[in-house]
Amino acid sequence: MDKELMDLDTILARKADFRPIDKFEPQWFYDLRKAGWEHYHDSPPPNRASNVWRYTDPSLFVIENPEQLLDWLPVLPDDVTQELKPMKPEHAAFGYNRSDLRTFTQMAPELGGSGVIFKDLFAALRENEDIAGPHFGKIVGPEFGKHEALNMALWNNGLFLHIPGNAVIEKPIYMHRHPTGQYTLQRLLVVVGENAQATIIDDYSCHCRGMGMVTNAAVEIFAGESANVRYVNIQRLGEDSRPYITERAQIGQNTNLHSIFGSVGASVTKVNAGTILNGRGANSRMSGVIFGNGKQHFDYHTVQNHRASESFSNLDFKVVLRDKSMSAYTGLIRIEKDTVNCEAYQENRNLLLNRGTRAESIPELEIMTDQVRCTHGATMGPIDPEQVFYLRSRGYSEPDAVKAIVSGYIEPTLNQMPADIAGILRELVHDRLDGNGNGGRVY
Repeated sequence: MDKELMDLDTILARKADFRPIDKFEPQWFYDLRKAGWEHYHDSPPPNRASNVWRYTDPSLFVIENPEQLLDWLPVLPDDVTQELKPMKPEHAAFGYNRSDLRTFTQMAPELGGSGVIFKDLFAALRENEDIAGPHFGKIVGPEFGKHEALNMALWNNGLFLHIPGNAVIEKPIYMHRHPTGQYTLQRLLVVVGENAQATIIDDYSCHCRGMGMVTNAAVEIFAGESANVRYVNIQRLGEDSRPYITERAQIGQNTNLHSIFGSVGASVTKVNAGTILNGRGANSRMSGVIFGNGKQHFDYHTVQNHRASESFSNLDFKVVLRDKSMSAYTGLIRIEKDTVNCEAYQENRNLLLNRGTRAESIPELEIMTDQVRCTHGATMGPIDPEQVFYLRSRGYSEPDAVKAIVSGYIEPTLNQMPADIAGILRELVHDRLDGNGNGGRVY
């Protein structure tokens, strides 16, 4: 065993008893959290030989002395009037957490009477158990992995969103996910009914520095038949942050899900995202734009799991690196046995702006049946000096020439997205090219 894993084993060897049940916790919920604590301590460390962890040390996301966080429980909302952050008119709803573990949500007046539920996750598990309970922890539960098990045991702030069947929410629902200190453990549960439509922006952002913050987040999305959902995951945390985000979605028959990822912040980012296609005609699209500079390290793993015949998935990830930044992308297309007439495509392209950057790309195929069509592609290479020379001969400065080339490189991916979402990601990349911090404005 290598030294890194030996050190990790030493950290994880200490096991304290799980805390007693809190008076506000339903018994089933407490049992699930206790199971997370047991799984965390009893399961082995992540396997560095697997592609999921080959390029990133899992000990970077370990919480030392996690028993000290056992009593940091979610804070139930109270009836005291709070001075809320104002909601922007372009959003249908706005939710955010504070460092004191309180979570606040508000919705536009037009959602009144729509049946939409948007609230603190802990409150929803108590007050809306009939909707939230059957879904919570079902795809990212205690047995998912070691870091996910600890999240289940210790999460202390989260959001719940329920879009009832046939509801059409025209404006995006925006969530600002802020670190709560050195260690942040968050969850998001989204349940979308049949024939419903919504856009969800999940923005991990702050300008915090110097804390070496670790974020462990879990996201579960359930979309019913013929729903149309867009989930946008933005990561623009402070330069000393280390976020680990696990996201899984399960979609039904004739459901469309477009998962969009934009990442420009943090020192080390690890994201494990995937879609389970559970119904005939299910359609999953994943798009990603990553920009790294300095010594930033990005590691994205995606899964397209086809469990129903005649289901379709398409992935397009664009990466731009400069200075000594690094990106690792691993993507799995899995088509289950007797699942026929599926189509899956995966593409990862990497643009290296200078020597010293590094990109890795590993596509994986697990095809358990015949009568499918699966293709994948990966490229990596430097910026074309002839393109820079051509633009400079037309009056561009060298920085402006590079900016124009990068813009043209990511634009085909952005063009596949809704215009409002593409605008957000375009601003993130342009701000980083201009040297403006983590990119974009924090809510």
